Amino acid sequence: MASPAPLRMARTVPLEAASVDSAPARAEQPEARLARLAAAVGPLRRVLAAIVARLIETSAHERLCFARLSDYARERPGVSVRQLQELARVHRGLATLPGLEAALLANLVPWSKVRLLVGVATPADEVSWIARARLLPVRRLEEETRKARAACDARAGRGGSPEGDEDEAASRLRRVAVRCTPAVREQWVALRELAERVAGRRLNAGQALELALAEVLSALPIDPAFASLVDAQAGPPHRPARPREETAAERAPAWELPAEVAALADGLVEADTFELDRRLRRAVQLEQGLDAAMAPLLRVVRCAEYEWRGRTHQSLAHFAPEQLAMSASKARALIRLERAGDVCPELREAWRSGRLSWVKAQCLLPLLLLDIEGPWRRAWVAWAERVTLRRLEVDVERALILRAGYRQAWLRCEAHPERAQDPLPDEERQKCAPEVEADATEELVWHVPCEVASLCSALSATLRRRLYAVLGRVVTQGEVLEALFELARRSWNERDPGARRPDPVMVRDGWRCAVPGCSSRAELHDHHVVFRSAGGSDAADNRITLCAFHHHRCLHAGRLRVFGRAPDGLVFELGVRRGAPPLARYRSGDVVLAAPREVSA
Repeated sequence: MASPAPLRMARTVPLEAASVDSAPARAEQPEARLARLAAAVGPLRRVLAAIVARLIETSAHERLCFARLSDYARERPGVSVRQLQELARVHRGLATLPGLEAALLANLVPWSKVRLLVGVATPADEVSWIARARLLPVRRLEEETRKARAACDARAGRGGSPEGDEDEAASRLRRVAVRCTPAVREQWVALRELAERVAGRRLNAGQALELALAEVLSALPIDPAFASLVDAQAGPPHRPARPREETAAERAPAWELPAEVAALADGLVEADTFELDRRLRRAVQLEQGLDAAMAPLLRVVRCAEYEWRGRTHQSLAHFAPEQLAMSASKARALIRLERAGDVCPELREAWRSGRLSWVKAQCLLPLLLLDIEGPWRRAWVAWAERVTLRRLEVDVERALILRAGYRQAWLRCEAHPERAQDPLPDEERQKCAPEVEADATEELVWHVPCEVASLCSALSATLRRRLYAVLGRVVTQGEVLEALFELARRSWNERDPGARRPDPVMVRDGWRCAVPGCSSRAELHDHHVVFRSAGGSDAADNRITLCAFHHHRCLHAGRLRVFGRAPDGLVFELGVRRGAPPLARYRSGDVVLAAPREVSA
């Protein structure tokens, strides 16, 4: 894939000028500053898309010892895999649409509209689509492109577009929330772990819930009285939007990429996998710097006093896509992150400087926003910088459970995050249990497709009726959820080979690949750290669990190095290369280690 064409724009505006703390920036009105920052997003995204497309085309993540693109996206640049795939899709579309690419670089069409047009525009009609995009708001343009894709699919005899639209898919999700005790939440964490073992891969919360519901449904038919609940409810209707005027971002002066950013797009074909990784992380860091500059301005613009003075009156759902070329959900996340910086300045500083990725900052928010005084938050921010996202997610979830139900255990891990996963002795669990009042509940939340939410409602109603018949009393939502979790757990354990014949090494490693950041739970191998051919023993401290990819395609191919004693004394070196340090080094527990200056082959 060829490198993108030279990016030419009207004038040079260095990214340093976008800093929220610079003197010229402070002199501008918030809307003008937001428009100026939004004008920089499109060209930077164009370079980022070219890098991502090249990385995906060459499967560079595999050379860097990541079995899946999703694992690489979360652990290295710190973004979602869907974002990387969307960037690559837009890059492929722009390869045949030079006019649309020029409109993006000249700030005539924002990125939020370009990503819609690349799915429908052709070289023959791209001029008309560009003209239409400049007149229509984002929501109206979504409807137009959706109709165009449907017409194209009908002519080609296809049932629908395989790619779909990210915002459209998000609008079809429904929120399912249940009040329960901390003990039930702890059961949910264990059940999600078991669901991933059954599926053989990493699952998000909604996917794990759907798998559990399907398992319960196979053993417990829905009561006919509640069958009507299974009918999926349609999402919110799309309201036709009026054509809008040119946005402030489109009226802002066009940008020319700073030399550093333009250099990231040069010579992508010749760049090796390690160079692609460096460029991608740097481009993501620059974009994160723009987001960090927008966050406090968004907070000012959307505050009640600012709106009361008549400075802005648009809802965030309209303002963010139209004026800033970002989704409303991301704008809300930026505002929430900025507010969290008030109680934890260390989080704000680490995120703005790029030491903490977007996904890690979002992972920390539920914990850092707890109404608890003390200096413990800085310890968690420092811990997040030292561990993989895989470890951080588990530690945060565990800490929330301990905070809700086990005070003494929470006090131990409050300022020492590395102790969040310490086992809770039975006597301490029994001692802490009375501290949890019967009505002390918290909320478990999932975002699932409409049909899954309807199935959850029907199964919950069926279980509620059956529990009432057995117990002779009205049961709570948490008790219904606990019964549902128990049914799924029993069914999975009965047919899980590992439950009938446990492997001590794999049980110790949690039935997952031990390589830091890996989400593999299928095709697991028992590996000897010191090869048996080199005199290694069969003792447990010389054996670890590796997935087939890391075992055969990384370790035996010389791209991965593991040494030390299992389970707590191991060192993992990922992306081993001749004459240079490895890509990353970790010790047991997914903790980052500094890379040595020079590594032999």
